[in-house]
This record gives sequence, structure tokens and C-alpha cells, in this order.
Amino acid sequence: MKLTSFVSAEDVAAHILSHDMTGRLFPAWEDREAWERMPDGLGEEWIRAAERHIGEELPTLRASAFMAYFTEGSRVRYESIDAARRSALCALLIAECLEGQGRFVRDIVDIVWLLCEQTTWCSPAHHYLSRDPEQVLSNVAEPLFDLMAGETAAVLAWTSFLLRGPLDRVSPLIRERIRLEIDRRIVAPYMERSDFWWMGFGEREPNNWNPWCNGNMLSVALLQEMAGDLRAAVLSKILHSLDRYLEVQHDDGGCDEGTTYWGRAAGMLLVNLELLYRASGGALRVYDQPLIQKLGQFVYRMYVGGPYFVNFADGSAMPSLDYGLIHLYGRRIKDDRLQALGQIGMASHRVPTEGIVSFFQEMISLAAYADIQTEEVLSPPLVQDCWLPDLQAMTARQQDGSVHGLYLAAKGGHNDESHNHNDIGHYVVYADGKPYLIDIGVETYTAKTFSPERYEIWTMQSAYHSLPVVNGFGQKEGGVYRAREVTYERSDNVVRFALDLAAAYPAEAGVKAWRRSWMFERAEGREAAITLREQCMLAEPSLSVRLHMISCRRPEAICEGRIRLRDGCGGALAIAYDPGQWDVAFERIEVVDEQLRRVWGEALYRIVFIALGEVDRGDWTFRIVAAENENENENENENEYENENEGGKA
Repeated sequence: MKLTSFVSAEDVAAHILSHDMTGRLFPAWEDREAWERMPDGLGEEWIRAAERHIGEELPTLRASAFMAYFTEGSRVRYESIDAARRSALCALLIAECLEGQGRFVRDIVDIVWLLCEQTTWCSPAHHYLSRDPEQVLSNVAEPLFDLMAGETAAVLAWTSFLLRGPLDRVSPLIRERIRLEIDRRIVAPYMERSDFWWMGFGEREPNNWNPWCNGNMLSVALLQEMAGDLRAAVLSKILHSLDRYLEVQHDDGGCDEGTTYWGRAAGMLLVNLELLYRASGGALRVYDQPLIQKLGQFVYRMYVGGPYFVNFADGSAMPSLDYGLIHLYGRRIKDDRLQALGQIGMASHRVPTEGIVSFFQEMISLAAYADIQTEEVLSPPLVQDCWLPDLQAMTARQQDGSVHGLYLAAKGGHNDESHNHNDIGHYVVYADGKPYLIDIGVETYTAKTFSPERYEIWTMQSAYHSLPVVNGFGQKEGGVYRAREVTYERSDNVVRFALDLAAAYPAEAGVKAWRRSWMFERAEGREAAITLREQCMLAEPSLSVRLHMISCRRPEAICEGRIRLRDGCGGALAIAYDPGQWDVAFERIEVVDEQLRRVWGEALYRIVFIALGEVDRGDWTFRIVAAENENENENENENEYENENEGGKA
């Protein structure tokens, strides 16, 4: 779809350009009655959060911190300070709007001044946008519009717009300085350049950067003072850029960037649509369009239950999602399941103490929190089956509407997806809402993450996904490495998913065909099972064929041909295999990265199935079932590793 097919230049002129935005987006600061209607308790929490920033001495952004990205690969030294400034300003702005006494204005002015004096608003990690990217410092003569520059501009624009009276009483130069800096750093490069890849006007396909940057540009265009013809031109370019984003979205709504990025992809698209909707007094809306609806629905289709989501690509199994946006998206497209997911996340909503990014999104969360106090509580969106044919991803659970029993998710696709991992044919298995066979996710971002060395990072490699390694080769990155002959079918009792992995491997691996298929039998109780079948044909006989399964549970060999994974709370998963075909080794992986430790704890495990003898053709099955921890009579000594590290055998 094209947004410009529904929102024309004439529509923009009639419903936006001819109207004052005061009170349309959020209440004016002077409208004390409206601000005092915010949820009891939550307003006080925001005020307490802001009080921590009164008189705060924020750290200096040093040139050495910027250069650390280029010399050490560290994003944290610079980005943490940069983000802390925006976060503090956002908290102070919300608190001042809620309280309305001018108590936070002086500290707001201090941070505004800091941001306006900052050499660049662009992250060093995004310095490649420069026409001279080899420099290790920012060129003030070339302002760069990246994600962080957009966020800084937006929070300054909201501050200037909502606090015009209080700021002007301190000095009219404050808002004038904001205007000058936004014009120079954001409006000018946005209008003068079309070679920022995220705009979508070049050969590279846009990803979440497009709606994210455009959403901030739209905030600026609606809030900042500018000539009418310039505002019209900016809005026109935003709409055409968003068209490019929509053009490359899957018709099934699938997000190849993963569930964690939903908030920065479909969620930021919603920010654009909601700004247009509110700015036009509700006249400009496209929430009834099928693609807009499916893009929103993706996030609950990947919902496992509890805190867990399917996390293919650069995602976390326990993502920090913007549940306020999810709730609003559900209301706008009239989808109870999406709204229900928003309710689940917002039920325990608290004011973030750090990581506040967007004034607009935090205000959406405030409104969502107020709404759920009076809404009917909706059932959790535990969808039994999902098949996304464009993304080539499927999910299936044993019982519709319940976390009890088995849950399977698997993917095909290709290895040039946005935020790609080499993971064609990878899968995860949960039981009773708990993870057993997993997708590890991604470590904290560094300079390497989005560089030519990306696939040197272990979490990106197919060897650390539940996939084959043949003749020492894993999958390769690139669009030519893709799944073939993908099939999916379902009934009430059985779900089948299959694909050929051969094209995901380099020629050196010698894989002529590798048909991987899953059959999920959804019988009641212990009879439910997932059968994984591997059928391969190699170019030459090989003594090096391995299959990996990645788990967050320590594996135990409970008897010949049977492995058990226990969760420590009475639940377990059992994996049956043919011991005449496979030797098995268990490898313990120490988790060092804090981002991964938050989800998985101190260790992960790789179960390595090693084919016995030469293989030129193979046909193997693995049966995965829920298991009982109790009433097992194995000798506990047999459950211990011979070696918990590399080479330990089952």
C-alpha cells in the first residue's frame, strides 16, 4: 500500500496546515484540568522520577568517548551519556506538564542548553552516514540525521511547543535556540539530502529506521515554527518516504527484524499514523487497511506466554516492548488480542527510571494505563497457530488459548534479512510456557554488530542455532542462501512444516539436499509430541555430520537414546534419538554478556549429535515430548557430564 494514496497533499493542507496544533496532540501546559486527569499515583511517580534530576550534574560528552567507538568498538561510553540527557529532559518535561508549577523549568533549561551545545546529535555508531565516514570525530558542518539525532530533536520540539510560556518567561532565546538548532541539524539535512539510506530513495531497502526517523521528523514538522510552504514540503517528503517502507513490508505483516524490533518497526509506524490522526483531528486515518492491521498483529502472533516471545533475528526471548503502543494499536485497529497484549504489559506499568526515549510514547503509555483501569480485562492472546508465508515463519501450540503443553516455532526465509542471523530452519520449543530449546538472541551491540565482521560474533552463526553443521561448514550469510520447497499445513490435531536447507550452505559443505520437517501431534497429555525429521543427500560420503540443539537447560542422558532437559521447577522435556545412529556430546557455554544473562542466566548448553560412520544419505528422526521429573529411576551418576565443556559425552 501507499500512504499517499490515502493522505494527499490536499488532505494535509485542509486538515493539518490550516490548523493550530495547540491541544490537538496533547493538552497545552496551561490546560491544568486536562493534565490533572492523569492516572492517580502514576503522576506522582513521574514527579518523583523527575525530582532526581533537579540540580543534577550530567556527565560531559568528551571527544574521547565519541572516538572510543572507532578505537575500542564501544558504543556505551558515548551513547549512555547522550541517552541520559534525553531521558532526563523527557522526565522533567512530563513532570512539569503534570505539576504545572514551574518547579522543573530551570533544570529543563539547563539540559536544553546542553543538548543545543552538543557537537553532534548523531551516534558515533551511525557516523557512516557522513560523506566522509573515515573521520573519527563529527564534522559540525555536516549535520547527520540518524536515530539519536531524531530523538533529540523530537524531545526538544515537544519541550519548546508545550512549555512556550514558561520558557519564554525565562528568556525568548531558549525556544529560538531550539528552533535554530533543529533547523540546522534536522530540517536542513532532511530536505537537502535524499541519500540517507533509511529514507528509502536509494537501492538499499529501508528497515525500522525509516518509520523511527520519520516519526521524529513528523513531530518536528508539526511542532516547530516554520514557513507554511516548507512545512508542506517536509510533510510531503515524510509521506513519500513512509511509502517506501510500506512497499517493502511483507503482505502477511511479518517483521524479519524480529519481535524485539516490533516497537521500532510497526510501533514507530503507528507513531507516524497517530501523529497524523491527532494532528488532523481524526480526519486522516488508515487503521482499517489490511497491511496496517497485519503489521500490528505480528507481535501477538509471536507471543509464547508470560514474558516470552519468539525471538528470531536480533531479538530477546524476554523483550522490553512498548506495551502502551501495543495497547493503542489494538484499539485503533479494533483487535482485542493486540489490545489484550497491551493490557498484560501495562498491568504492571511503572515509570522507567532510565532509558526514557520518547515523550510521545511515554504519554501514550500514561493514557493506556488510564484506559486499562476501566476496560474489560481481555483474554491473553495465546494464538494456537500462526503461519506467515512471506516471512516463512510458523508457530503452533498444543492448546488454543493456553500455555500448557508444547509450543513450537520455526522459520525458513533467507540469510540477508534485516538484523539477520544465519538461521534458516532454526526452531524453538517451549513446554508449559517455559523455554527448553531456544534462540539465544543477541549480545549487547558493539562496533562489530553492524560491520563486515558481524558473522564473527558467535550468536549470529548457524553453529549456535539448532541446525546442522556439515563437513565443518555452517550456513552462509547473503540473500542467495535461502530456504527452498517450503510447505506448511495444519489441522486441529497435526501441524506440519518442512523446507530444504541445502541452499543455505556453501558449496564446500557438499549438501545436495537437506529436507528438514516437523510434525507436531497435538494429542492430549503426554502423547503430544514434536517429531523432527532430517533427510539429507551429500555430494560425497562424509565423516563430519553434526546436528545441534541449543538449550537453556542442562541436558541429562537419562538412558540410551534419551536426553532430558529439566527446568528445576518440576517441568521437563525429553528428546529421543537413535543411539545406533548418533553419538552425543554436551557443551556448556558460559554466558558473559549482561544482556543475555538477564534472560538465560549464567550458562547455555549445546547438544551436539555426531553421526556415526560415513554419511552420504541420511534419514533420521528425533522425538520431543514433555516429560516428568519424578519417578525416574536412573542412576544419578549416569546423569552427570563426563565433561561439561567441549567434548563431554552423553
